[in-house]
Amino acid sequence: MKQIIILFVITLFSVLPGKAFTLSNKAEISIITCSPGAELYSLFGHTAIRVHDPKANFDQVFNYGTFDFQTPHFYLKYAQGLLPYQLTHTLFSHFIHSYQMENRSVYSQRLLLDSLQKQQLFDLLQENYLPENRSYLYNFLFDNCTTRSRDILQKSLPTEITWNISEQHKNFWNLLDEYLYIFPWVQWGIHTILGQRGNREATTFQYMFLPDYLMHGLKTATLQKQRLADDIEILYKASQQEFTAPWYSTPIFIFSISVFIIIVLIWKTKNIFLLNTVSLIMFLFTAIVGTLIVFLGGFTAHPITAPNWNILWANPLNLLMLIFILRKHIPHFISIYLKIYMSILVIAIPVWIICQPAVPIASIAIIILMIYLCLKLRTQKRHAEI
Repeated sequence: MKQIIILFVITLFSVLPGKAFTLSNKAEISIITCSPGAELYSLFGHTAIRVHDPKANFDQVFNYGTFDFQTPHFYLKYAQGLLPYQLTHTLFSHFIHSYQMENRSVYSQRLLLDSLQKQQLFDLLQENYLPENRSYLYNFLFDNCTTRSRDILQKSLPTEITWNISEQHKNFWNLLDEYLYIFPWVQWGIHTILGQRGNREATTFQYMFLPDYLMHGLKTATLQKQRLADDIEILYKASQQEFTAPWYSTPIFIFSISVFIIIVLIWKTKNIFLLNTVSLIMFLFTAIVGTLIVFLGGFTAHPITAPNWNILWANPLNLLMLIFILRKHIPHFISIYLKIYMSILVIAIPVWIICQPAVPIASIAIIILMIYLCLKLRTQKRHAEI
């Protein structure tokens, strides 16, 4: 969905005419949908708008999914959800060539608009392309390349579009997981750093933040009881690609088997060095994840990063433990902290089973390991004080 135009400079030089012009009676406007790709930025596909007027020798694709890598503080703004995206345009031939190179299918739906409606949509696109209008703050769920294309189409029309999408009772996680399942580690990471709000049910209109759902929504959409878009046309069909993750490489398997082996080794060997090493790694790991959760939830513009119940096991306060793990004696307040932290984790497991919060099932293995480490550290440090 986050279509990164590598040839960004080429796009900028594909300038529109200096002033608006009137489309001919041969002009066609289409919604372009591009299939998901193998890269993280392309996992959800892409949407763009094509304006083709053969009489004017004009064939451009308007793209709301472009950003500039040269933006000051690029990575910080990206993490905060404050990175400006832009409406750009490029020749259709350049656009489709880039997807052919990535082996991603491209579909087109011609909009069944009259000449006045086409002109109005084209004028709005040109108005959006003005320097003072072309930038916007990208919001993955509610303001992206797909929702922008959908909304400017609606804005150009005199009456509301009727979206005849069947209710499927899906929440945002259900919708995202339709694409994330082929990349289970990415799925685990996104489920961990995003929050509980993703569990709320989406409306059928909100489904269309995803390109595929807008494409299928257009198939049955009507305007004043007339079809809004023509049948789907395949502009480029990618060769078959298999994106599958073997079961033995998934987080739930890796975490479960690793936790089992670690617990058995610590229990059987009673090796203090092993216990301390594993504790250092896990308390550091959970503290880093927790710090990221706090940052995303409290200091960014992302819409579904808080509340996040993963903070119960990924606690930033675990950083405090790094100072004391290697010591023979621990302060009383650290012993109390371990007890409270362990109690929360113990309670969290049945709560997870009953309430099904937005905590990945693979993380239950981490929770079990942290409970065991807390128990062993409290026992070990208490024995060391005797």
